[in-house]
Amino acid sequence: NTAEIACFVRDQLNYLYTFSGERYLLDYNTLEEIEELLDPQVYYRANRQYIIHIDSIQSVKPHENQKLTVTLKAPLKMEADISREKAPAFKKWLDR
Repeated sequence: NTAEIACFVRDQLNYLYTFSGERYLLDYNTLEEIEELLDPQVYYRANRQYIIHIDSIQSVKPHENQKLTVTLKAPLKMEADISREKAPAFKKWLDR
């Protein structure tokens, strides 16, 4: 059930993490394949390694170079960087 999926992570292989912190290996070769199946209102492609669920976001920290760092809620506590090119679109997605 996608409502239980906090994020997808590419780390040599593709994994999904649930909100409870469980990790599952996926059969998909790319995050692009996964991204096509997801609701863009709920999931955001942060970078080459992360697709994140809007409810998994704990905080967003801006940097001087206009990049952002997104910290995911416990038990995940992962961080995903968002480039300055994608930062405006991410803010718009988050604030809708």
